[in-house]
Amino acid sequence: MFGLVLACFGSVFNVLTDASRKKILDRQYDAAVIGFWCKVVALSFYLLALLVAIACGCGLQLPPIGAALKISPALAFLVYLLLNALLEGTAILLNYRALQVSPLSFCVPFLALTPVFLLPIGKLFLHEQIVSGMVIGVALVVVGSLVINRQLFASGWMEPAKAMVREKGSRYMMLVAFLLATTAALDKWFVTSGGDPAFGERLSRSFTLSIGKSVMLALFFAGLAWWRLRGNKNFRTPAVQKNVWTQAWREVPQWIVLASFFEAIVLVLQLLAVQFTVAAIVISIKRSGILLACAVGWFMFQERGITDRVIGSCVMISGVVIFFLTRPGAQGVAMIGFTGALGVAAFALAGMAVALYLTRHSAKATNVIVLTQNLSSSKS
Repeated sequence: MFGLVLACFGSVFNVLTDASRKKILDRQYDAAVIGFWCKVVALSFYLLALLVAIACGCGLQLPPIGAALKISPALAFLVYLLLNALLEGTAILLNYRALQVSPLSFCVPFLALTPVFLLPIGKLFLHEQIVSGMVIGVALVVVGSLVINRQLFASGWMEPAKAMVREKGSRYMMLVAFLLATTAALDKWFVTSGGDPAFGERLSRSFTLSIGKSVMLALFFAGLAWWRLRGNKNFRTPAVQKNVWTQAWREVPQWIVLASFFEAIVLVLQLLAVQFTVAAIVISIKRSGILLACAVGWFMFQERGITDRVIGSCVMISGVVIFFLTRPGAQGVAMIGFTGALGVAAFALAGMAVALYLTRHSAKATNVIVLTQNLSSSKS
């Protein structure tokens, strides 16, 4: 139960992280530069928390990894961080780019695909059990992702599926979901290596991994930003390069601090949660915040016409709930079986059908607006 509570808090803070990031990235800053500063600030928060932990008698600790390869834990940790920086750094850059090119309420729902990717990954690398009820949850997540592009059904039955690949925001976020599923499995393997440690050791391992990842990712983003600036003729002037590195701090420093603070909290909560329950459940709960993301997009960014996104997000959340309820616990027993999963899915699909029927006029109005905009663009 403790792991589930941590995952719920992590879900809320994860949405706040994305909202803060979008406040920064809407200004079209260089994504690698923003990634660097966010990791540096997050690292400062970790170091402050570490000082408190040391004062309480806790410190950094590495699990006994690397024994199978006959290398020291420190060297194994370095190799692990290099691999993680490549995977997670790419995921963060794609996430930033998606937030730059698409609305928040459109991008975030596609992260619900993360538990879908975690099914085979968890089976292969974490030896987690897969049951038939989870397939229903996966199907609902896919259905919800299609509903988000409902208006495109007017152009053909395959258009919503094509839009998921054609639209940059959704395409980027699907890749992000796959990469984050991989890093989530690797992170659980790291923090749970070496038996069942006490809570103090779990917390120490979480801070160790969080600090290590922040340092390596900061170096990753700094190197990438330097390489990109060096290769662009428009940024070779020292004054221009300095402006690129410092512009965000002059204009939106509060959002950099908030995004970094929320990001730091999310990582520690996730690393702690996966030590008390299976990784797929933690990520499923984390992604259930997609409905909150739609609400934040409405209030903070004045995103309109999000009816289909809300309906699709609710269906995707239903899939995540089924995924969670049918996942076997520590004793190998799930909360509901295959029949229960079918019942929840039937209820979700019935609600979706009613919602789609009630909002059909809104969808038609959206199609007219889109058609008008396309005609105006073609005339100009």
